Amino acid sequence: MNTRTAVQTPTAIPTAQALIARAEAMVPALRERAAATESNRRLPDESVAEFRDAGFHKILQPKRYGGFELGIGTAAECIRALATGCGSSGWIANLFIIHNYQVSLFEEAAQQEYWADGDDQICSTVSFATKSEATKVDGGYRLSGRWKFSSGCDFASWFIILKPSATVFDWMLIPRSDVSIEDDWFVSGLCGTGSKDLILDNVFVPQHRVLPIMDLATGNTPGGRANGMPLARLPFTWPAVWGIPAALIGMANGMAEAVRQTLIGKKALFTGELQVERVANQIGLTSVLTDIHAAELIMRHRLAELEKWGEAGGPPSAVDGLASQRDAAYVARIAGRVAAQLGLMAGATSTYLTNPIQRFQRDINVGVTHVSLVWEEAAENYGRALWELPPKARG
Repeated sequence: MNTRTAVQTPTAIPTAQALIARAEAMVPALRERAAATESNRRLPDESVAEFRDAGFHKILQPKRYGGFELGIGTAAECIRALATGCGSSGWIANLFIIHNYQVSLFEEAAQQEYWADGDDQICSTVSFATKSEATKVDGGYRLSGRWKFSSGCDFASWFIILKPSATVFDWMLIPRSDVSIEDDWFVSGLCGTGSKDLILDNVFVPQHRVLPIMDLATGNTPGGRANGMPLARLPFTWPAVWGIPAALIGMANGMAEAVRQTLIGKKALFTGELQVERVANQIGLTSVLTDIHAAELIMRHRLAELEKWGEAGGPPSAVDGLASQRDAAYVARIAGRVAAQLGLMAGATSTYLTNPIQRFQRDINVGVTHVSLVWEEAAENYGRALWELPPKARG
């Protein structure tokens, strides 16, 4: 394998506005492909090719390895735009972006391996094992087990195991050649994410491809120091958690527009009144669009704060630090509430599986269950900090 020290920096790095415009321009095509994406339970090859051509996966990638380093705010706006056309597409675009940022936190030797064959790599991650074993050996670990929910795995050349075993929490970077993929992704929503199982059998992971969990928790990773990106000075989860809420906001916007279009020219079954003339629908659509706008404002405010904290090397206080997780979980709650309200507005015909309204609703319902967005835990942690109580121990 080529082990050159760096990939050539792109001759022209696009602006944030240009990348967001690229994402918005793709929405009609993603909308057209959404049914096939769901049926095939993975993104179409053409969608992934377009994402790569647009450079979305390079938004947080280090410039030293051909990336753009445009910040988490740019990433979130592109994710949000793409998800308005297809929920699964926005979800996977998020992961392509975040995962390359994750790789940039590993040791230099691991980054050189990952980008040795070019700057166009795509990675997938897993963190939930049904059975796993990580054994310390000379020079690294031996890793075996089965992990669930490897979203976008069909397109990945590398994988990051986030929870290698019940006792080892450090991240491990694994090439595709060491991984078997088993398809059990038959689900009610976000079907197109292709979040299949990974199986590893006695795979050797050299120490330079192991990233200590405490480095991630403290914002003191070897790759973060080497690449010099301000965001890497923060705990990894603070910015990374925002990709999913950004996608959920996009899905909610897409669902709202689908409902708006559906009600044009439609009449009430018994009265014959035009649905757009009904005050309940006028107020209902206004209400959900206001909720979506509020969620966007919360997201943009929080991401601006995170970028400011990255430049400063940390937040003003521990309470401020917990606000990122709190707000991400709250935005997810807003998206779930919006989906329920829009489903009631759309009427019985929207319950057919082929209806885009139904697809958006199922995608949102599945998306809000993500383990990173549990409102009760985020609110409890923030509340304890307000009263200067120690963090609650969790098993």
